[in-house]
Amino acid sequence: MRLKKAFNNNALLALDDNDEEVIVMGKGIAFGKKSGDLIDESLIQKKFVFDKSELNEKFSQLFDEIPQQYVELTVSIVEMAQKELDVRFDSSIYLALSDHITYAVRRYKKNENLKNALLFEVKKFYPNEFKTALKSLDMIQYETGCIMTEDEAGYIAMHFVNAQQSGEEMSQTVKVTKMVEDILHIVEYHYQIKLDENSLNYTRFVTHIRYFARRLFAKELNQDTDDILYQQIKERYPDAYRCALKVKKYIKDSCDIELTNEEMTYFMLHINRVCSRIKS
Repeated sequence: MRLKKAFNNNALLALDDNDEEVIVMGKGIAFGKKSGDLIDESLIQKKFVFDKSELNEKFSQLFDEIPQQYVELTVSIVEMAQKELDVRFDSSIYLALSDHITYAVRRYKKNENLKNALLFEVKKFYPNEFKTALKSLDMIQYETGCIMTEDEAGYIAMHFVNAQQSGEEMSQTVKVTKMVEDILHIVEYHYQIKLDENSLNYTRFVTHIRYFARRLFAKELNQDTDDILYQQIKERYPDAYRCALKVKKYIKDSCDIELTNEEMTYFMLHINRVCSRIKS
């Protein structure tokens, strides 16, 4: 293997003997290396290939923003889950799940537990994914010391479910795609900006909207309301709140569904994050 791009001293993008891109991890594997150099394959601890080559750049951004500890933990969890469930996940799960785990650990350390309003449904309709997610919590505890609740297992289980949806019906894909585009346009129009489609926050936001749209069309939206957190986020990010109100109206007009405060909270958080750097 030859190095194509180093993410940091311990992770890199390589080309194998067939000129296929492979991401490998190992302590010091990229130290002192430059593009084209041979890789010491004895240092490889993790190796995996993305199904979509365009995700490589997103993965590079991931190393810039998320501690490698959580990226490596995500890789281990995905490998375990694919074996347990006998499935092959869409490569986007590495981005979405590492992001989720990072913020879940931060919330835990701040004693901020997000109740999962769909926990009962997840247990009932996705028992295998939930059982596997509980094993993920054991891995997170071993790596970080954080003892997380079943609410987090429910969220992780839904990541496993969502990563298996690449084979959904075309009609569903069309509806989800349209909703993604419409909501992105609402945000851009509200802020009078053009979102950076190459940014990690943009990818996170699109992933959230896709997940939201699938749950909406499946009538699985969060029904619980966390009024305290909603009020806190509303007051902290007033512009994101006003934008989220427009998204709420769009959902009401197009689907005749009223968003709960919990769903609004997630939209405000994502909207603020995807727009904050552009505005500053």
